[in-house]
Amino acid sequence: MSLTLKKIKKGFTLLEVVIALAVFAFLIGGLLGFLPWSVEGVSKVREQDTAYGLVDGIHIEFERMGFSMVEAGTNRLSGLYSSFDSPRESGTQFDLLLVARREGGAVAFEQVVENSPLSLLNGDQLEEGPNQELLSKEMGGVIYFNQTTEEPVSLNGFDDSHKETYPYSIRWIPEEERYFLIKCSQFPLDHRHQHHPSNGFLGIQVDIQWPYKVPDPTSDEGYRRVPGKYRNHFRLPMAITR
Repeated sequence: MSLTLKKIKKGFTLLEVVIALAVFAFLIGGLLGFLPWSVEGVSKVREQDTAYGLVDGIHIEFERMGFSMVEAGTNRLSGLYSSFDSPRESGTQFDLLLVARREGGAVAFEQVVENSPLSLLNGDQLEEGPNQELLSKEMGGVIYFNQTTEEPVSLNGFDDSHKETYPYSIRWIPEEERYFLIKCSQFPLDHRHQHHPSNGFLGIQVDIQWPYKVPDPTSDEGYRRVPGKYRNHFRLPMAITR
């Protein structure tokens, strides 16, 4: 007498399937939670690379503006050109502001402002500091910062007609597209890169900040200035020769 053995095939129970799906959903949900961080991280790296790439554009804009304009626009020390005085910290210090679009590329001279305490720059105001129209030189003469029809043209000096007129139109950057701010200033007194006429060069502290201004349809101006405390920074020293 022979016995026939039957193999019994047993599958997963409904409870086991439900548990497996729950574990799978838990793991996938956890991984998806990291996705926004990954996308944000990639965006930050891309913007940081763009900021590094602005260095050449800054050099070109310095050359376009010329030594005298950059020196005046970053005014910090007085008594440099007087034979009867010694260099000292000036009562009013200037910051030279350059800007660039989010995609980088060309850098443009926006304006010159009076250096303001950081506490005043973290509010909702639309400027980095009081705009400066000109500088009266110690040895006589005036340098105008916001010229419209003469070089160097600042974005602050544009009027509506020049925004559309060649060659000025190719330099115009709308307010809402000024994503990178390049704040340029001189080194302080007694610093090893302190400015002095005998140096033959002007040392500049460059602080690339972003985001500076972003589109905002709810604003009357069409853009919003991001407070300084929320910006990223890339700082480096640069120099321009006479």
